Amino acid sequence: MLPLPPRPLDCFRVVPVKSNTLSMIHIEKNAYSVPVSYASTQLTCRVFAEKIEVYHGKSLIATHERCLEKGKEILQYDHYLDLLLIRPGAVLYARPLHQAGLPAIYQKFLDKCRNRPGGMKEFVRLLLLHREFNTSLVEEALGEACQKGMFQYDAVRQLLFQRTLPEHRLPQLSLEEDSSVPRIQVKAPDLSQYNRLLQKRSVVH
Repeated sequence: MLPLPPRPLDCFRVVPVKSNTLSMIHIEKNAYSVPVSYASTQLTCRVFAEKIEVYHGKSLIATHERCLEKGKEILQYDHYLDLLLIRPGAVLYARPLHQAGLPAIYQKFLDKCRNRPGGMKEFVRLLLLHREFNTSLVEEALGEACQKGMFQYDAVRQLLFQRTLPEHRLPQLSLEEDSSVPRIQVKAPDLSQYNRLLQKRSVVH
C-alpha cells in the first residue's frame, strides 16, 4: 500500500558505449549511427523494449527503433549530412542514403545535380532542409520545383518560405472592378500600312 513514485518508472537498461570512427555504436551485435560530430566518443545508450536512445552526457543525440535481429546496420542519413557537405563526392556511394530509400523525387533532383559543378553539395543542402521544415512540406516544394524546372536549392528553399512564412507569400493578383491595379486600354496596331508598303514595292519592281 505504499504510494506510487512521483514519476513513471523508466523501463530501460543503461549501457555505456563508445562510437567508432564511422559514427556507429554497437548494441546487441547491431550497429546504430550517431551524428558524425560524436565519432570516437564515449556515450551512454538507454535500451528500451522497442527503441534505443543515445546520450552524450545528458543530451539526447540519437534515437533508433530497436532491431531484434543480429548483424544489422541501422543508419540515419541525417547523422552523416554534415560530413557529406564537406565531402560531396561521396554522396553517390553513401550507405546511409542508399539505406534510406528516399522517394523518387529526390533521385530526380540528384540526377540533375550530379551533372553540374557543385551540384552534389547542393543536393546535400536540400536534404538538410529536413532539419528546418516538415518532411511533407519539403517533398511538396521539391515536386513544385520539378514541375517548374527549377532544380536548385535556393528555388526549393524559397518555395518552402512561401508555404511557411507570411512575409514571403505572394499576394494573388486581383483584376476585379474595384481592384487597385489600373486598367490600361491599348489600341490595336494598324498593320495595313505594311500591306501598302508591299504593294508599293511590287509596283517599283
